[in-house]
Amino acid sequence: MVQHLENPAAKIELGYWAIRGLGQPIRFLLAFSGVQFSEVRLGANPDGTLITDRLAESADWDEHKKHIDFPFPNLPYLIDSSGPNEVRLTQSNAVIRYLGRRFDLYGDSDLERAAIDVLQDEAYDFRNRIIETTYVEKTEYPETLAEFIDKALPRYIDRFDQYLKSTGGNSHFVGERISLVDFILYEMIWQTSVMVPGSITEKDRPSLFAFMNSFEKIPRIVAYMSHSSYIERPINSIWTAFN
Repeated sequence: MVQHLENPAAKIELGYWAIRGLGQPIRFLLAFSGVQFSEVRLGANPDGTLITDRLAESADWDEHKKHIDFPFPNLPYLIDSSGPNEVRLTQSNAVIRYLGRRFDLYGDSDLERAAIDVLQDEAYDFRNRIIETTYVEKTEYPETLAEFIDKALPRYIDRFDQYLKSTGGNSHFVGERISLVDFILYEMIWQTSVMVPGSITEKDRPSLFAFMNSFEKIPRIVAYMSHSSYIERPINSIWTAFN
């Protein structure tokens, strides 16, 4: 069973688990762009409650992917039927870059697009450290979290803060306006602030703190975050040590 969030006016469908995970930056980008989209959320019942049987959750995806036509079935997936030729994509980076081009959120020059690519790769390197920390047994989590706080967090978060400071602005990472990488980095920074309370503060990491505040005041983001479809938690799979 899956949860369908249908929007009759939508020409875009996003399929992903009923968690934030890799889907959340894509959701943010779509919401910011003001585009109507529908969602298919796996790992959830039709009423939105999460499936608590791990085998049933896996079986849902096995069944669902039989009915969608993709060369490389995976989650997240995107179907865009707004143009003359339907677009079907998997792989989160490919999806968000496609949407960045589609909605003019991929920089204004080759140099800006290169900077976006570098930051995107750095952000997902950092996400891999988050996954290594959280996708463990609960008994192992205190040890993996301590290592994360000692090594990965300062390595990546401090560099992001310094990079943002070097741009002379606090509302976006590249160029003169928001780009696709801001949605990715907001999610990674927000997750860090939840995992490690007090890690993003005006005193210790002021540029990231200001960036988060600015992002959360964007009118379309405010509207999306107050909508019933918005996922506050879980961040990761409910089977992880931290979700």
